[in-house]
Amino acid sequence: MRYEPDRCRLKEWYKRKRISQRDLHIITGIAESQLSQYANNNQTMTLGTAHTIAKAMKLHGPQALYTWRKILDSD
Repeated sequence: MRYEPDRCRLKEWYKRKRISQRDLHIITGIAESQLSQYANNNQTMTLGTAHTIAKAMKLHGPQALYTWRKILDSD
């Protein structure tokens, strides 16, 4: 069994942390257009990017940025 990122929770965290996409761009240096791609589930973050964003938003870890889907191995 393994897990894959399902849905990005970035928009949810923007509201909860009262931070804008622009603010996150300024803090992390990640382009607003790239943050938008993540938030709209058009692209999945790399682990390094997720870690950078999680630290900037003071989350418990990069796993908080996604809901996760369990993938069952078929043997």
